Amino acid sequence: MKTKTKLLLFLGALVVGIVGYRYEMTPTDYWHDMDAYVDFNKFKEGRPCAEMKFICLPESRDKSWQSEPTKDHIEDFELTPEVMKRYRYIVNAYQFDAKTRKEKGMLLRDLDKNLHKRVEAKHFLIEMEKSLEKEFPGFWKETPKKVRYRWIRRAMAKSKKLGYGEGEITNNIQIIELCARIGLDFDLDPKWRAITQFITLPEGLKRAYAGAACDYIDFTVFKKDYSPEGDRYTDWYLKESLLYLPYPKRPVPKLSDIK
Repeated sequence: MKTKTKLLLFLGALVVGIVGYRYEMTPTDYWHDMDAYVDFNKFKEGRPCAEMKFICLPESRDKSWQSEPTKDHIEDFELTPEVMKRYRYIVNAYQFDAKTRKEKGMLLRDLDKNLHKRVEAKHFLIEMEKSLEKEFPGFWKETPKKVRYRWIRRAMAKSKKLGYGEGEITNNIQIIELCARIGLDFDLDPKWRAITQFITLPEGLKRAYAGAACDYIDFTVFKKDYSPEGDRYTDWYLKESLLYLPYPKRPVPKLSDIK
């Protein structure tokens, strides 16, 4: 009898431990909270229009930030032939002479680090602008270039606020792509609270769940069957979001059924 009691106590403790671990890993119950589910009709709420375009984002109606220059005025920085000539000189000298870390550090102090940083920053804005237009044809339409760059910089600031901006550049890209779908202030919008909780999970910051959130939204809201890279959405592809976010109301293909 004592042995049976000990066994039951052990199993009870084990169950509590597992449940406690589960709760710690999933601080919200959004994965089964269908009130937090966002379909296309709910997605349209608060937007000027439902299309995947800049003019349909809530912040597009706010003209105050659109005319406000960034602190470093990077949107006004032109990649002129003279600037690019100097930039190439810096890059070539850095690559040619940097034999040791000490020499590398000395070289970077001697050359124009600020110019190098500004050119790299402008390159990123240009490439990100093109990437969004490629993924969502007609996204920018007649939006002025400076406004496009200011919007991307604001999305990068959001990335930093949420803990993504300090990591790899791909983490920045994922937050920018998420903002392109649901707006810069999604973290302040109650209907996206599950998404915000999901991407800011401790393990989510390490694994960049913002990208998984984009795929989840594409599958649930826009009813897409394939990722931007051409991969089929399956239970395996969406595994992180299926664990933490409201379960999709449309059938999720199983990887085992894909031939």
